[in-house]
Amino acid sequence: MAQKPNILFLMSDEHSPHAIGCEGNDIVQTPNLDRLANSGTYFDAAYCQFPLCTPSRMCMLTGKYAHRCSAWNNGSILYPEHLTMPAHFVQHGYSTALVGKMHFGGIEQHNGFESRPYGDLRGRAGHQRDPLQGNIGGNRGRTRSAGVTEIPSSLLQERVINEETIEYLRSHPTNKPWFLLASYSRPHFPLTAPKRLIDKYYPDNIDMPDIPFGHLENTHRYAKSLRQHFNTNDMPEEETRKARAIYYACCEFLDECIGDLLTILERDGLLDNTIIVYTTDHGEMAGEHGQWWKSSYYEAAARVPLIIYDNRSEYSHGRRVKSPVELNDLYPTLCTKAGIPTPDDLDGSDLSNLMSGNSDGWRDTAISEYWSNQTSSPMRMLRTPRYKYVAFPEDESIIFDLKNDPGEFQNIAGQPEHSELKSTLHEQLMADFSWDDVQKQKDFDQERSKEFKEPWGGGTPNQYTLPDGRIVDAELCLYNPVLRDETDG
Repeated sequence: MAQKPNILFLMSDEHSPHAIGCEGNDIVQTPNLDRLANSGTYFDAAYCQFPLCTPSRMCMLTGKYAHRCSAWNNGSILYPEHLTMPAHFVQHGYSTALVGKMHFGGIEQHNGFESRPYGDLRGRAGHQRDPLQGNIGGNRGRTRSAGVTEIPSSLLQERVINEETIEYLRSHPTNKPWFLLASYSRPHFPLTAPKRLIDKYYPDNIDMPDIPFGHLENTHRYAKSLRQHFNTNDMPEEETRKARAIYYACCEFLDECIGDLLTILERDGLLDNTIIVYTTDHGEMAGEHGQWWKSSYYEAAARVPLIIYDNRSEYSHGRRVKSPVELNDLYPTLCTKAGIPTPDDLDGSDLSNLMSGNSDGWRDTAISEYWSNQTSSPMRMLRTPRYKYVAFPEDESIIFDLKNDPGEFQNIAGQPEHSELKSTLHEQLMADFSWDDVQKQKDFDQERSKEFKEPWGGGTPNQYTLPDGRIVDAELCLYNPVLRDETDG
């Protein structure tokens, strides 16, 4: 019997599909991800199921839509009745490990991963804080404090994740398949990066968002509420330019670290019989449509880069898939690739046929939704091959014709000639779905979550598990060092 394949799942945070070379951006440098995409399958229309960190990861790990796995906000709990992808793989003979951040809410911080040597082990720890940030607070502080990192390169989270990943795989028994998720923080804020990378983009080598005159005043109430919440109205052009340049530098640093990891693992023979996945939890607006961060239905936030490399399949090398797909689809796809059964209660579908060029019977849609409290209301989004439809409980809906309006500037939902299209898309999106029923489920889960809240007061994302099970917080040492004054004897 052939040995089951290993799975190396590489995940970043907040990587816009508009900030990767293989999508046509010739400014940002991502040669390692581009090479992986050209060697495997790249999905041009992959969508997260909730454009926010924790809920998106919950959906991906359970293979279920947000309202079906109680993913409502960054404090949501992954309840034990949901069989996660790593837990399922453990049941079928795999060793599983998570290296890095995952933003799990509540007291349970493994959720199917047998080993967690490094990461946000106490949960809800945010991201590695850079001293450069100082005391600049608020949402706008994230762009105002963008600059050169003050953290030594060897102590940056991405470097540590590489080291801990390599150590785990070198120590792993060769006769047992493994599933390892290496979860990087960048290019998520803080927007800080090594100077050598920032100098490649700032101040002269950076593109600026294309925002037509009068567009911001005519955007949907939902979009306006996001600009208000994140305080990005009237952001000076120079602030946008610098923040975008450093965001690109963060993307290149991420790519550099992934390249370093793959080079070492390949050299050591640790990628033999290994499937490699790269994706992110959501995108980043980076000034597009006047917005920063995520939470939006726009392509820059809801769509994500997705690469699957399987050297056992000659048909998937260099393939571009145009059909809409979801991060939910990774669970059943990796089950098929690993030759293990697929749970029957997943919302996702197997991507294997698409990877071999066969789209017969594919659903050709992707759904994303948003239920957190940063916006004017919840939203639910449907992507078809040509259109994007966004519905709200009370507000007017949105339709973008992505063929003729790829920048998403013209909402055609109110035009009489598209009334039939609007009705068809609405029925497709809202089948077996009720705003009221889902709101009741959210209210129930918020009350239930009190039983699962973590007893500790949080921590940092820079924590290690010691051999005896104790957790040490290395970041407390990094930011609260015992310093010796030079004038001391």
